[in-house]
Amino acid sequence: MSETNTSAKKKKAQLEENQSPVGVARRSLWYIIRLLLVITLVVALCYFALVQAMYMSNIYIIVTEGLERRADCILGNRSSTELTEYFTKDWIIRDEAIDGGKYDAFRVDSNDYRLTIEKMSVSPWSKEASIRVLEQVVNIQATPYNDSNKDPLPKWEDSRMDIRLEKIDGRWYISVISLLQANPEIEPGATPDYSQLETDIPHY
Repeated sequence: MSETNTSAKKKKAQLEENQSPVGVARRSLWYIIRLLLVITLVVALCYFALVQAMYMSNIYIIVTEGLERRADCILGNRSSTELTEYFTKDWIIRDEAIDGGKYDAFRVDSNDYRLTIEKMSVSPWSKEASIRVLEQVVNIQATPYNDSNKDPLPKWEDSRMDIRLEKIDGRWYISVISLLQANPEIEPGATPDYSQLETDIPHY
């Protein structure tokens, strides 16, 4: 009986304490702290998601435009000095295909450049990113500089490549191009299915 009375007294004392100004203030303080933590977490997640979306957009532009200009250099329609906006200087020097001279005997009048993004990996807090692409150049129309040249136009080697990027001074640059597969089998498709695009990015 005494234990029951003691328990009842404790509950009554706790109830009175919770209803007192100090108890109300304590509960209000904890509510505000929890609310601030939730708001901070939501804001942080939104910020990281925004940064990641910005990174992905920038990387997409750098890779698609940069690789197309690189192809133009290989075909002889551009100078490698125009690539510094997209590639690190170190890679431009190391990239043997740029000044390989494969099409030096021809004036390339037109071509159909195609680039398919297959996979992208980037984090909001990272200064490195990777993207896997499939590159094709078809319907190359070219004329020999020398009329006596009877050699066939060199065939473009379609490639599946892994592209590495680095963030330098707040801007993304392509730093490494690794060949994964030369002349891969490509199934013809009329409309790209972007739902099949693989991503390796964190979800919030």
